[in-house]
Amino acid sequence: MAPGHPTAKSEREKKLKSLLSFALTLTKRFDSTHDVTLVDDLQTHIRGLPLQSSSTVTAKHDELDRTGTDLWNLSTRLRRDGPQPNMHTKEGGSKNRALCLLRVFAFLLLDSAGGQATRGREQKTCIRLIKIALKAARVCIEYKDMSNATKVLERAADYQETLSKDTDGENHEEAAAGKRLRAEYFAVRTTLAWRQDRMDTAEHMFSKIKQMNWAFTPSAAENLADLLYEMGKDLLEKRNYELAVRWLERAYDVIGEQELEMLSSEAGELRLSIMQGITQAYMKHKSTDTQKKAWDMVKLLEIDYGEKLVVSLLKLELLSAEDTTDSGQIYAVLLHMIHSMVLNETNFKTVMHHVHKLKERSTVTACNVLDDLIGNRLFTEENQNWIERAVITRIWISTTSSNFENCLEVLKELFDTIQQNTKTRLAAPATHAAQTLLWKRVEEAYNQEQYAVAESWCRICLHPLFEKAGELNRSKIARKVILCASARQDYAAAREVFSKMPDTGKDEPITRYLMYKVALHSGESDLVAESLDHVCRQSSKDATLLYACVMEAQNTGNKQQAIAALQKVLQKYDYSAPAGVHLPALLRCTARLLMAELIIDGGLISDILEQICAVFEGASTHAKASQRRPSNPAQQLFTPSEFEWYSKNAYNLSLKYCAEIQPGHLVRLLSTCIEFIKILQECNLPEHKVDLSLRLLFCDFLAACTFTTLARADDNIQACLQHYLEARKYGQEFRRIAADELQTEKHGESAKADIISKHFQVVKLELEAALKLEQWDALDELFEECWKYKSPDHYETLADLVLVTYSTVVKANLDGKYQSKILTVLQKIINLSWRVTGNDIDKLSRWIRCLFQLALTFDESISLKCLDQAAQIASVRQGSSDHYPSVELEWLATTSFNLAVDYYLQEIDPKAKTWAEKALSLTEWAEDGGQLKDALTERYSKLVWK
Repeated sequence: MAPGHPTAKSEREKKLKSLLSFALTLTKRFDSTHDVTLVDDLQTHIRGLPLQSSSTVTAKHDELDRTGTDLWNLSTRLRRDGPQPNMHTKEGGSKNRALCLLRVFAFLLLDSAGGQATRGREQKTCIRLIKIALKAARVCIEYKDMSNATKVLERAADYQETLSKDTDGENHEEAAAGKRLRAEYFAVRTTLAWRQDRMDTAEHMFSKIKQMNWAFTPSAAENLADLLYEMGKDLLEKRNYELAVRWLERAYDVIGEQELEMLSSEAGELRLSIMQGITQAYMKHKSTDTQKKAWDMVKLLEIDYGEKLVVSLLKLELLSAEDTTDSGQIYAVLLHMIHSMVLNETNFKTVMHHVHKLKERSTVTACNVLDDLIGNRLFTEENQNWIERAVITRIWISTTSSNFENCLEVLKELFDTIQQNTKTRLAAPATHAAQTLLWKRVEEAYNQEQYAVAESWCRICLHPLFEKAGELNRSKIARKVILCASARQDYAAAREVFSKMPDTGKDEPITRYLMYKVALHSGESDLVAESLDHVCRQSSKDATLLYACVMEAQNTGNKQQAIAALQKVLQKYDYSAPAGVHLPALLRCTARLLMAELIIDGGLISDILEQICAVFEGASTHAKASQRRPSNPAQQLFTPSEFEWYSKNAYNLSLKYCAEIQPGHLVRLLSTCIEFIKILQECNLPEHKVDLSLRLLFCDFLAACTFTTLARADDNIQACLQHYLEARKYGQEFRRIAADELQTEKHGESAKADIISKHFQVVKLELEAALKLEQWDALDELFEECWKYKSPDHYETLADLVLVTYSTVVKANLDGKYQSKILTVLQKIINLSWRVTGNDIDKLSRWIRCLFQLALTFDESISLKCLDQAAQIASVRQGSSDHYPSVELEWLATTSFNLAVDYYLQEIDPKAKTWAEKALSLTEWAEDGGQLKDALTERYSKLVWK
């Protein structure tokens, strides 16, 4: 070969040198925690191994063997002494991968060295290398490195082949070891094929083991059985039940061939797991034959492992899979589990799981299991959480079953038992869960109108076991009891439940509403009032319950309570209404109810009238507000039809009961009526014009009369004067409207006469008010109003009033013009009365006498005119049935003559002569046979004139 070109030998030497150099660095590199290229470097060198036989490799045999051995020991030490890396972390996975590759690398170095061994040492070398190969392969399989596991086992195949050959003079121990290692080799190959999901290959490799017809040692048998079990379990998980049965049966056969006492302490658990796996595989296969085999296996398990929980679980699984299984058999298995198993969280969940499954077959049996669990185990365990979960499940099963007899009694007994055997009550979450389940039965019974049943469920919800339910929940349940008791008309029971409620529950509006209903039906007026007050106080934003009280009272026919409830609503909202409520309708409804109750046994109820006035006043206030601009939606609820309703009803009430209503109430009704009429007039609707004016006229008239009545009766001077002011105000308004009405042609004569009559009465009332108010300047206007419309039928009372006025004016020591005006009025009354009718001569003669007497000290000319008028009237009426009264003529003549004598004595002869002559002229008409005339004439003749 030409110089300068590398030879094959030199290349092999270089490669071997690099390999050994790399191997020598591994110890340090494994000590390093941050060698990120270690895995890649190992894998790279593994690809070039094993080394082919050559003189170069032979020359390095010892070094390769020594290095391989050191590295194998290093891997062993690292796995044994160091902490096991977490395969689920990136760092742990990398570390495990490196250790796995280190073993493969070490084996391949040894394999490279072993391939150079002499023929005489081949058997021993094979045993050593196959051991290492199998260990390395198992590690590779463990870490799922199937590629390197295959590579290792391919090298091990050569050693297995060598060990399979008979050798003359072979050492017996080496032969036995070789056979054992060959069996292990096929077992590992079976494992690899299984992991590679090549079950045909696995089957082939297992057949190799059987072909060896070699009696396994207990340890080897146990390992093989464990492998076969793992394979069967994996197939079972993959739902390949047929293969799972095959491999699990093989595992059972392998371990069954051994004496158990010769196996390790874990062998019993392995056998139990294998039998469990076989049973499950039989069950999953779901054929008649396999089901029978499953039962047979379970029977064997019962013999050997009867106290094991897994056996009971297998039995349960088998029983559950059968359609015709008696629930009593399942109950027996569960009961055995409850009594025998160690109770922990897992086992508790297991029992509860099977209770849930049993419920589908028999709710009664499921409940019996829970009762046994609670009574026989959980009380002694003193685990509150388990007790609560079992109790809730027990309640759930009972309450969701439609055919559970005596459910209430059984639950009550269970709750009593739990209360007696536990120190604490159910926690709040458990209580809430339990009561939620029980509440469904409450609602179901209540909706079906089974009130007694619903009440019983409610009472079990209030069991002391649920004392942590919280006041809100207990109050809710108590309210349902009240509802049920009310529906059964057992009002005493409802009252009892209410008395036991917590104060917060009692004061809730809905509770008070329910007690309002109870009190209405039971006739407890005090409780009615108390409950209504509470509802009202709590209904700050929502009046729904107050309206419900109204409806309830109406439904029971108790109008008074309906009125009281409506009044509460109106008072609560200051005669307004909460959002969403039609205020005019609310007020109308209240007014109608009140008016219906106004008269009881023929008598008018003052308290009801007071409430009616308040309702109409509230309506008036909001009606006036509705006319303001801009208006809001609530104000716009008042329409002309609403105004008309309120005005008419206030008017009708005032008119109908004006003689019976207290004046104070009457003026309030009239005031609201007047306000509504004025609002209607502002609406300017043609159809209301005539009727409204007359209605307003009468209201003003009646108001003036009523305020005068109030003024006359009030002892308080200020209040009295205020009433008179109101009387004057309404009187003036009446006169204004009356003047307008009388100018029109729309009224008949009778209507006009009525208006005129009322006008005269109003003027008289105003005169009285002006007199009391000392409004002297108003007298002229009012006296003028007396003559505006001729009304002689009323002059009598006017004359009396004028006389009183004159007396008051004189006492007040006012200017003479007031006296003169009053006397003129009286004179006019006399003149009009005589001129228009002239019928009532007695009244006329009395007025003349009064005027005569009053004028004597103020203006004698008026008195002299009175004498002339009296003489004129007497002359006309002489001889008639209504002649001038003799007594009056005698009084006037006598008084006048005495006045003449007084002037005579004072030597005022002209006046004396005038008065004497007037007196004598009156005696002409005295119907006394001339006695008075003779007497006065005789006395007159004795006077001597100068």
